[in-house]
Amino acid sequence: MAGFVANLFFALINGGVCVTLNVIAQRKAGFEMKRQELIDAAIQVIQEDGVHQLSLAKIAEKVGITKPAIFYHFKNKQDLMMALTYFTVAEYEQTIAEEFERLPENDALRHVHAFLKGNLRQLNDSELIKVHAASMEVLVSNDEATAVWRDVYNRELAKMTPEIGVVRADLLSVALDGMWYGAMCGVWDAKRAESVITYLEKIIEQD
Repeated sequence: MAGFVANLFFALINGGVCVTLNVIAQRKAGFEMKRQELIDAAIQVIQEDGVHQLSLAKIAEKVGITKPAIFYHFKNKQDLMMALTYFTVAEYEQTIAEEFERLPENDALRHVHAFLKGNLRQLNDSELIKVHAASMEVLVSNDEATAVWRDVYNRELAKMTPEIGVVRADLLSVALDGMWYGAMCGVWDAKRAESVITYLEKIIEQD
């Protein structure tokens, strides 16, 4: 009898632990979903109204919560903008990775071509350019954002350098930086970017 009671006791304890862990997991999932919903709402405001109209009040209105509730997920607007930076970085690297997978394995300049094609794809996305422009607000004033993009820059250079050398890899990166700056300022369109990238590809392939 004592053994049965002990087993029952431990079963109840273990069951309680499992229920508690499930509740914690559900709450965490709900927290992450709401956080992503806020990021998506911020992106929507930027794309519809421009970065200068982005405010926590507008984001809260989009999601259907009060402004103070946002602070449960983000410390302040700067924290939210940092989340946007991570979003743009993830989108950027994912696009280049997708282009890399599309290229043949025997392409001697596979990383270079993926880098150029991935950037061109993003430069053709006017809505995404708006989000990149918004994240620049953080980049100029936040060391964490600067470090994140520096890491991306260095990773892409490390992939291209074995294929074309460090100087030409730097040249491509600087050229694309200029195109991005022009696109975010509204003085550089995708058609011009495509022409220049095509020209850069020819130069690299001829050398």
